[in-house]
This record gives sequence, structure tokens and C-alpha cells, in this order.
Amino acid sequence: MLIKLTDHKKYVIFSYLTIGANILTGFILFPLILKNIGLAALGVFGLLFSTKSIIEIGIGWLSGSITKNLIKYKYLKADISTLSFIVNILYGLISFIIIFLYGYFLKEEYLLTFIYFGLFSLISFSIVPFYEILISELKQYQTAFFRFLQQFLFMILSIGIFFMMEVKSLSDIFLMLLISVGVVFIFVSTYFFRVIYIRFSIKNISKKMLNKLVLNDGIKYFFNGMSTILLLQIDVILIDYLYGTESAGIYLILWKIPNTIIMLGWRLSDPLQAIIAKNIQTKKEEMKVRFFSFEKKMLVLSFFLALGYGLLGKWVLEIWLGNENIPNLEYMYIIPAIVIAFSIMQRVYLSANYYTQGLETITKLQFIEIFFKVIFIVFTFQYFKELAPIVGWLFAFLFTMYFYKKNSLKVLN
Repeated sequence: MLIKLTDHKKYVIFSYLTIGANILTGFILFPLILKNIGLAALGVFGLLFSTKSIIEIGIGWLSGSITKNLIKYKYLKADISTLSFIVNILYGLISFIIIFLYGYFLKEEYLLTFIYFGLFSLISFSIVPFYEILISELKQYQTAFFRFLQQFLFMILSIGIFFMMEVKSLSDIFLMLLISVGVVFIFVSTYFFRVIYIRFSIKNISKKMLNKLVLNDGIKYFFNGMSTILLLQIDVILIDYLYGTESAGIYLILWKIPNTIIMLGWRLSDPLQAIIAKNIQTKKEEMKVRFFSFEKKMLVLSFFLALGYGLLGKWVLEIWLGNENIPNLEYMYIIPAIVIAFSIMQRVYLSANYYTQGLETITKLQFIEIFFKVIFIVFTFQYFKELAPIVGWLFAFLFTMYFYKKNSLKVLN
């Protein structure tokens, strides 16, 4: 069975709508939170989403393995999906407990916010098995729609609440997040019980199945996923823990736009991963030509994106947040601009390795970058302030970028 072209178009449309709604939500909420609740609240806002991303390391990698085996072993569908429901719901409960304890012991004044976010995390993990089943049935566009619906609802509710009442607490925003995921959970579960028959079974769950799901197909993607998420999220958590929520808020302000540019740049390279993996053995020369052509285009694009942010970043921030809310840090535009260029090219080289040989090397390189970030946050914060992790990432790239390219050339050659 092949995915219908119309279904694929729907998937692409809803995926990009989700990304767009996510970016738009952040850009609108940041100034609203700053103006109505304060810089510390903005720091907690970013801290919570970073915390959930790190918690997802423990199980996010497993979803790809489960989906792959749902497609491959149709006769074990009931057992594999049942196992997924059990694991995800239990992990959701663990996630809630971790987030609750974090708030109770370290952020008591934001405890209600942490409770709402913990419940959001629990429901989010509980929805994952539904999405795995849909993807295994080649209904990717429906998962994309449900994800868009959740992000759209949160955008409308979280922004709308500022115009309906006087928002003085971060918990009001996270209540809207909880309502959004709750509504989507009801929609998804209702759809399944009405349209898709789900049978639960554990009689065929064996040690062999668990080994295949966890060890054979999952372990290398677990470590790569861990390195990627830590690379992107360790900054906020460590800055908040060591230097306070206001410093975390300042970091979010100076890094929001560069991070958005990087994420959009990464999306351009992602489709190349499967294309190279599928054709590298039979169409090696064609893949080499295609990769080097793509590399040149992305190099030019990354240069102009970096140059654009270096020259216009201050102006964009002033329009977005107002001059009074912009931190005054030396090199706060030029250093992120250079990291934008490096990071976009990093993803280009990773695309040659993600589904082929060399992923372990990529993972090691990303852990080196994490190490640099942590070292700079801990030991150079007095010099670079909230810019410290970005400076650390830049120094790391000076060592790792050569090996990213060398690693990709191994696959191509």
C-alpha cells in the first residue's frame, strides 16, 4: 500500500501549519508574558518546555521502533500497541511526578503551573500510541492534523486569554495548554473507538520482542536523540538552576530568533536523510552529485541567514519586544549569527549519516558540543553572561565541523 499523493500533501500542509503555529505562538506570547507577568515568568515558561524535552529522551526514541514493527509485523499489532499504551502511560505518570517534584522543591511559587504542565505531559504521552497506530496504517496526515489542532488550540486560547481577562499568573497560560491537549485526546480517542478497531493483548509479548523493540532498532537512535535534545535544551535548565529564572528569561530572548532560524534551516536538510539511505548503494555517483550541490546551496543560504541576523537582529528584536526588554550584551548578535551558519551546515552533514553508517560518530560529536556548552555556562558566565552557552557552542564547532563533513564523506565515498 502506498501513501496517496493527496494524503502526502495533507501531511506536508498540516506539518508546516503546526510549525508555523508553534513559531507564531512563541513570538506573540513572549512580549505578552514579559509585559503582564515578568521576566522570571518567561524563564519558567521556557524551563518547563525544556524539561519536558529532556524527559522525552527516556522514551521518544522508542516510538520510531514501535512504529517500524507495527508496520512489519501486522499479526502482532494488538500486542505491540498494547505494550506501547502500557509503557507510555506509565512513563507519563513518571513525567508528572518529576515535574511536580521539580515545582514543589525548586519553584514553589509556580507550583500550580508545574501541576498543569505535569498533567499536560501525562496526556501527551498517552496520545503517542494512537499516533503510532495511525502512522503504521499510513495515515500520517491524520497525526499531522491532530498535532496541528493541539498547537492551534493552544495558540488561540493562550493568546486570547490576555484579551479576555487580566493575566497575572503563568498558571493561566498553562491551563490553556492543558485544555488544548485534553480536547485533542478526546478527539483522538473518540476517532479510534468509532473508526479504527483497537484490540488489546499481551499474550505474545516476549523477551525476543522486547529485545527487538528496545535493543535492535532503538538503542543508537536513543543516544542520538539524547545528544540532540540535550544540545538544544540543556542551556535553559542549567542557566535557571545556576543563575536564576531571570537569567533564563534573558537567554530565551536573545536566542529565540536564532533558534527559530536554525530549526527552519534543519527542516530543509531532513528529507535528504531517507533519500541518501535508500539510494547510496545503487546510485552512489548520483547521490554524491546531489549532496555536493545541496551542500553548496545550503552554504550560501546559511551565510546570508547569518549575515541577515547579524545586521538586522537588533532591529527585529526592538520591533518584537520593545527596546526596554532587550538585554544589552556585547556580541549578542554576531556570535549567534555565526552559530546559525555552523548549525545549519552541521545538519546538512548529519543528513548523510542519519539512516546509514556513521550515526554513532555524529552522536559523539554532539556530546562534545554539549560538554563545551556546559563548561562555558559553569566557568565563563561571569564574562559572557547569558551568551555563554552560545559562545561554547561556537568554540565546539571550530573542532567538530571538520569531522561532521569527514564523516559524511565516508558514506558518499
